[in-house]
Amino acid sequence: MNKPLLWALFLMALCALFFIFTGGRTKIEIFSLAFSMKTSIALLIFTGIGTTIGVLLK
Repeated sequence: MNKPLLWALFLMALCALFFIFTGGRTKIEIFSLAFSMKTSIALLIFTGIGTTIGVLLK
């Protein structure tokens, strides 16, 4: 593993710890599909997607 990938994984782990303590539920609408999930899970998913895109574009 290279250094940027390790930093990305570290930041994701740090975000995951923060998201664990975030409560509540959220509703996400994508292409007329509605998903209802815990806010922490939604934030973690979007962080993972953003990190993956960032690592692939680097």
